[in-house]
Amino acid sequence: MNAQQMDTQQMDNRGPWFIFTGLLLGIALGIGIAWGVPQAQPVDTHPSSLRADFKDEYRFMIAAAYAISGDLGRARARLAVLGDPDPLVALGGQAQRMLAQNASIERVRILANLSEALQSQPLLPAGETNPAETALPPADFTAVPATASATPTATEDPNLPRPSPTSTDTPFPTLPPLPTATLRPTRTPTPTPGAPFVLVNQVTTCDPQTPGLLQVNLKNTLGQPAAGQELVITWFGGEEHFFTGFKNEISPGYADFVLTEGVEYALSLSQGRTRITGLKAPACLTSDGKAYPGSIVLEFRQP
Repeated sequence: MNAQQMDTQQMDNRGPWFIFTGLLLGIALGIGIAWGVPQAQPVDTHPSSLRADFKDEYRFMIAAAYAISGDLGRARARLAVLGDPDPLVALGGQAQRMLAQNASIERVRILANLSEALQSQPLLPAGETNPAETALPPADFTAVPATASATPTATEDPNLPRPSPTSTDTPFPTLPPLPTATLRPTRTPTPTPGAPFVLVNQVTTCDPQTPGLLQVNLKNTLGQPAAGQELVITWFGGEEHFFTGFKNEISPGYADFVLTEGVEYALSLSQGRTRITGLKAPACLTSDGKAYPGSIVLEFRQP
């Protein structure tokens, strides 16, 4: 019998015990690892520590929730937990990135609506109240009790018999108290949301720092910057949408678009009810005689 046959015979003699022993050792090792090795503990993280792209998703969900509920206070509180130095600037920057990435106009409009709401109702300092929401003290229209008559009346003898009431004697019913009238507070005038914007000024400028720029400024009926307004610019073979309120460092009602030299554009706003055509960057020269495209400045206001 050679060595190989002897090894095979010894393995057959051991039977399944070596399998059972290995199974026990594996179970013991697994229990030891489960009990002895420290497990990762969940840690609560704050939204302000999120990555930039996750913050964008969180910010968009806040805007989408506001579009459904209309609860501006809750949207403002949710934006605060992101820790942005200026939530309006953060919304504007995200909208610009979405436009650059060819995101749908519907998604950008959701951000624009929240930005417009935040700018139209700024957060007041602690202790201050909105004058439009302060009601006047209710006027007291409580009836003055009638005074006793000056005419003397005869003294009634308590010993005399009182007449019994007849069926025709109907007691006077007790009237309910008069309601207290409350004067309604005087509301602060608000801009007409459906009024189309009207062009009030159009000028061309030559500034080498802003070459070929269409600059649009919108104001509402109160003369305040109108944020969140959609602008549509078209040219032969192309169209682009942009919004006011995303460059608050200039003005909440400001928006701009880079013009291509030699191309004629048309600008539409107020859902197409206001349209300006024939927009073309003017030809300008630098101090040393070099040509460059100038800019166009348009100012609109709601009547």
